[in-house]
Amino acid sequence: MNRDAASALARRLRRQADACTQLGSPFYGALLQAAAADLEADGPVWDVLAGFAGESSRSAISLRLMGAVHRLVLDGSLPGLASHYPSVGGDGDATAAWPPLRQALSDRREEITRIVSRGCQTNEVGRSAALLGGFLEVAHRTRLPLRILEIGASAGLNLRWDRYRYEAPGGAWGDPDSLVRFAHSFDVPPPLNRTADVVERRGCDLQPIDPGSGEGALVLRSLIWADQLGRLATLDGAIAIAADMPLEVERLGAASFLERELVEPRRGVATVVYHSVFMQYVSEAERARIADAIAGATARATPQAPFFHLSMEPGVDTFEVRLGEELLGESLAHGTRVVWLVP
Repeated sequence: MNRDAASALARRLRRQADACTQLGSPFYGALLQAAAADLEADGPVWDVLAGFAGESSRSAISLRLMGAVHRLVLDGSLPGLASHYPSVGGDGDATAAWPPLRQALSDRREEITRIVSRGCQTNEVGRSAALLGGFLEVAHRTRLPLRILEIGASAGLNLRWDRYRYEAPGGAWGDPDSLVRFAHSFDVPPPLNRTADVVERRGCDLQPIDPGSGEGALVLRSLIWADQLGRLATLDGAIAIAADMPLEVERLGAASFLERELVEPRRGVATVVYHSVFMQYVSEAERARIADAIAGATARATPQAPFFHLSMEPGVDTFEVRLGEELLGESLAHGTRVVWLVP
């Protein structure tokens, strides 16, 4: 066992444990604390994660580990652990869950390691609530229909943001009968008395997920924290909406996608390139190409063919919603506690 590597991994597990606890998942918080201690003691957590010790701290290894175990709980492979997982009706007792979880890491090490190696590229549906104000702002400023291009789109659920319902004191936006409702996402909402019409939507991802397949739905559900049943219900609603509104997320890198889609301005629509908690998974070279493609599109834009870059990415203490360099709002990681800053 490499002590330095193990210590670094344990610190990452503990940081994620703190984040889970702060974001309303005490179950995952406690399990990740136990996993960190087990790793330092050369237990089965180290056996699973040792091969990932050299990865960037931004690779979400802690959530990938929890997602791999959750997947086996969801597909019925770990009935002893399932009795403690709220996502399948369990009691949420992390202390009781840890021994069978630890045993699963030992008994199913190769399978869990293989799942962890697939990476973390789900895209939280709740982030649509954080991005909503940006789309409405573009539509308000330009008075044009929207052409939306999402990079790192995963299953494309946030490409369907205009099919969801957003509610706040004093206003609401979207289909009142939608299966996805965000009723508690806003501390300070954006102006909701605006219209927006999406006339074209495209997305890309290196490993797109088909939300309509059993495998795709399992992957998406496994990466939701097991004691956050509201997020699971929202995801299930978004998967149902996707079934009635099929679209293809192209298997393509973000830079290549943008270099093709942005080569010429598109008249009569406002083009919006957007992403949420995506850039941390992108190499420096890919980031540079993405930045160049966005800078080129910005330079070529005209009043008749405007271009905007909308993002929700980590800031210093929170997640920032930006339109280009303009800070529009802030939120927590899953698109909750949105505070809109634009008058």
